[in-house]
Amino acid sequence: MMKSICLVLLICLITSCSKTIEIDRDFKILFKVNGVERTVYDFESSYVTHLISTGKNDSRNERETFLTEMIDEILLAQSAIDKGFTSHLKYQAAIEYQQRKSMIDTYFVDMMEDKIEPLTDDEIRLAYAKKQRTVYIRQLYSKDRKDLELAYDSLNSGKNFIDVANTFYETEEYDSSAGYLGPISYFGIDDVVAEAAYSTNQGQFTKPIRSRLGYHIIYVDHITYPAILAEDEYLYRKQGIASQMRLRKQRLVSNDYIFDLMSGLDVQTDNTNLRLLREVIANIEDAELIRQPNKSESSELFWTDERVEQLSNLFDRNAILATYKTDQGIQVFTFGEYLSWLPYLSFQESKIRLGASVGRGMRNQVLYEMASFEDYHTDSSVKKKVEMRSYEILSDLYQYSITMDALLDTSQVEVPETFKSRLISSRNLLLKASYWKIPMSNFEKTKQLKDQIVSGTLPSSIQGFTEIINSTIDINEYDYDLVKKSNLKQPIIAYSDEQGWILLQVDEREIIEISSETNYDDLQKSFKVFDSIRKELDYLRSEANIEVDRNLFEEISKIWALS
Repeated sequence: MMKSICLVLLICLITSCSKTIEIDRDFKILFKVNGVERTVYDFESSYVTHLISTGKNDSRNERETFLTEMIDEILLAQSAIDKGFTSHLKYQAAIEYQQRKSMIDTYFVDMMEDKIEPLTDDEIRLAYAKKQRTVYIRQLYSKDRKDLELAYDSLNSGKNFIDVANTFYETEEYDSSAGYLGPISYFGIDDVVAEAAYSTNQGQFTKPIRSRLGYHIIYVDHITYPAILAEDEYLYRKQGIASQMRLRKQRLVSNDYIFDLMSGLDVQTDNTNLRLLREVIANIEDAELIRQPNKSESSELFWTDERVEQLSNLFDRNAILATYKTDQGIQVFTFGEYLSWLPYLSFQESKIRLGASVGRGMRNQVLYEMASFEDYHTDSSVKKKVEMRSYEILSDLYQYSITMDALLDTSQVEVPETFKSRLISSRNLLLKASYWKIPMSNFEKTKQLKDQIVSGTLPSSIQGFTEIINSTIDINEYDYDLVKKSNLKQPIIAYSDEQGWILLQVDEREIIEISSETNYDDLQKSFKVFDSIRKELDYLRSEANIEVDRNLFEEISKIWALS
């Protein structure tokens, strides 16, 4: 696209033609679904997040699939609106939370404006130049920085990045696309990742960096540069580039802002109520949690609606967890307010490091009150974020409703062999085991506890002890790999991204090979759900007005394609 713009500029300069306003590609409409529009930026930013959060590699098929999923999400959400799902209590609660979260996010970014130095022309020019480049990257990713240390040492010793990536991701066979994310744009990805990638030369890699998703080592596969950087084009774009740079700087200095903000509030915790709340949360079993979708980079144990509701009935909403000082005097942070911020807080942190979790909730509450005072509920960017999130929620609720109806259907259906073989091949082993586990906060404490248990301390006497007896463990469950690999009848120190440090002992374990007949009922249920959702989407598509700018999609696909 940039080459086309540059060519037009050259022709205009030669022929003295008048300059026409070129719409930035990011803001061009990529597709419409019954009047709902999504831009190139909407697609690309969501797609990059999808790749990072799932660990998948970019491909033409992956891009097409993701485009289809974005369209399907809107169709399902619109149907949910027609069916009255906006009156659903879960929808209203989720939107109310998203409204508050979007308000604090937007207010927070705006407050950073006062924390950064004015941009110089040199900085804006450099950002403009970077924006015209396309950087193709690969990554090694983990939630734990320690996982990257061996790989980083291997890279520093001169090993090929793709070889290291195959080892790191434990590919079944050599994959030349291991770790490949594809092209990124300077303002279309996580700020830390973008700055690292655009500050690294082609063929080189970064040191481990921390983004909002975890830890990365970024490798720059290739960089494409524009044919020319025209001065009049820069002057035309300067204001927009400067605005984007200010937003980036605001976000990058946010940690210091939060530290200064909270330090100035003279926070005092109520240790008695925190201790009582810790005891209540400790009795909420991990097993009751609904696990988030299996995304390699963002899979954490979050508070579910069911657990929030359970906790709300076990503690006094008016109980004071902490106090803090503002210009209006001493303010209180109650359990009820903490409860309202739980949906996106880590369950494990609440259980193991309650003080830190309460601190995060109080930070959100303080920012929300500041944003409310400034009327951020009327902000256009807040409204846009809420609108985008509303489609996600409505789509999920409608799919859940379709799923429940399908599962209640007792009729027999013929399961196609293609569907059957696909499901069976991924679930041909069954793991049954009896074991216990205890969540811990760090390696040192886990090791100390292991020594105590080896010396005779009863595991059941330790806070957080959970025993699982003769239970079937699905291959997608968090404990599967840990239980499968553990030595029998001895405590071991284990770690996973989802659960952190745990002490684990497997007393009995059996691995059973299962046949298609064993899974007949599961196959029936799975296919009914799949077929019901597919038929609903087929109908919605047949009735919908869907417009996809295929030329524009081909244009951005060429940029994404491996060079």
